[in-house]
Amino acid sequence: MVSKKQASPNFDYTGKDRVERQRKALADAGGARVEAHLDAGELAKLDALVTTGIAASRRAALKYLVQQLPEPEKKA
Repeated sequence: MVSKKQASPNFDYTGKDRVERQRKALADAGGARVEAHLDAGELAKLDALVTTGIAASRRAALKYLVQQLPEPEKKA
């Protein structure tokens, strides 16, 4: 017989609540949650970064790629 893991008391059973909590936490820290729609080729490129060890996950690969971009020009 398979036993079920016990969820922690503050576990979210809905993704909507979790996403809202993440958005609020990121906004409070001065950041934002970004959602991207990627095609198979783009996902393959992220997976290649993970496979080569440059990033630990697709999320980390996206962050790595964003860090490679030049700094935005400051408006005068």
